[in-house]
Amino acid sequence: MTFHEKKRPYVILKWAETADGFMAPSREFRNAKPAPYWITNSYSRQLVHKWRSEEQAILVGTNTILEDNPKLDTRLWKGKSPIRVIIDKNQKIPKGFHVLNGQHPSILFVSNNSSNNEFQNVDFEIIESNKNLILEVSKTLFERNIQSVIVEGGAKTIQAFIDENIWDEARIFKGQNIFKKGIKAPVLNGRIVHRKSIQGDQLKIIRND
Repeated sequence: MTFHEKKRPYVILKWAETADGFMAPSREFRNAKPAPYWITNSYSRQLVHKWRSEEQAILVGTNTILEDNPKLDTRLWKGKSPIRVIIDKNQKIPKGFHVLNGQHPSILFVSNNSSNNEFQNVDFEIIESNKNLILEVSKTLFERNIQSVIVEGGAKTIQAFIDENIWDEARIFKGQNIFKKGIKAPVLNGRIVHRKSIQGDQLKIIRND
């Protein structure tokens, strides 16, 4: 119904935050401890891969790629990997990163005044626009008949969808770890429709009614 009435995909925001409300640690924390900086446990992470198999696309921004070099696939769950959608306004992501390896379909959204010679003769789709990239993503995915997308962050990308009020559901994990400093998790208003404990992690699902 969202796809037909609003002319855009159903948008699911997903993130994990620490017990003290951070999505990512400070630079000092990262320098002191080796990566990865898991907030949730293995059961929650497997559930996220199950969710990925249920949606048509997955979206992240530049910083998430540069920090984590994620694969954005369903390796922890049997199922089809979603189309990878990346907002990389200034084309900062090196061609050798996982999301641009051609193993799964990928769409890269960039500003049309940016240029990067690494992206010549590539095997993924590039959408160039100097308009609002959140609106451009919604429009483009609708035109490609992609009816659902799960936005996995980071904080800046998720906040951009919140600011444009282009979201339908938020799935928020709260882990038991504490960072004390770092990147704060977004805050949004909505109706809580589900709560669940997953081996100590707390999952909350919010609808944008």
